[in-house]
Amino acid sequence: MKSKTEIAEQQQGFIDALKQKTIDFLYTIDKSEIETILLSGSVARGDYFPGQFDGMIDLTVMKKPGSEAAPEDIFGKNEDEDIPFHCIKRDGTWYEINFIDFINAEAFKKLKIPERNALLESKILYDPNHKYEDELMNINIWSQVDLKKLLHEEFRYIIYLLGDYKVDRWNRRQAYLQMNENLNAAIRTAIHCLYYINGLYWSAEDRNLYYSLSLEKIPENYSRIIMELCTQKPDNESDYFHRESLFKSEIMRFIEQFIRL
Repeated sequence: MKSKTEIAEQQQGFIDALKQKTIDFLYTIDKSEIETILLSGSVARGDYFPGQFDGMIDLTVMKKPGSEAAPEDIFGKNEDEDIPFHCIKRDGTWYEINFIDFINAEAFKKLKIPERNALLESKILYDPNHKYEDELMNINIWSQVDLKKLLHEEFRYIIYLLGDYKVDRWNRRQAYLQMNENLNAAIRTAIHCLYYINGLYWSAEDRNLYYSLSLEKIPENYSRIIMELCTQKPDNESDYFHRESLFKSEIMRFIEQFIRL
């Protein structure tokens, strides 16, 4: 498996050129109704790697407070209505635009966790009044407290899922399929916890596992452990208890170190 770091090194020149192309494009638009523009998604992360289906550069565009502008007013018509963002193609390059109200610290608190992740991994391209930059300081201060709270809450949920009562309840029914599903839920929740430990919100579920492999603070041999945990016989008792034991000894024990801090 190619890691995020490997892809970023491989694609660096290509991505740098895309960033410059994006900056050049933004010079051409009317920004009188725009407060802030962020480079988001895989180009901002540095691992943009389009294949035969091409790809889009993600932009987060925040309107000035009180503005009633629509994306069509600034960027023209949406050229791909199958995608739930405003999409346009300029000079052979596609842009996927999340056109939103300005996000301050209070608005940030109302976002779903993957939305928080997407915002915080974005890079500022346009913020002439430093309005978003100033809000970002407040957001980061609040987030550090919030991440610790989420870590404790989600770890308690793992304990609940794998508690003796719940495991015994399903084991007496020989409901190994349900036991494995509960363990899978615990694994997904533990991955959330690893993000919190690293001072991050977790990303969308369709890429959350992959990016967890590149986190700085993870259990030793994490990649091998996750691979083994993801290999299962859903209706097998011994396989369940093997996976549960591995998860508790390697993943839960690692997380517990940070719960006690």
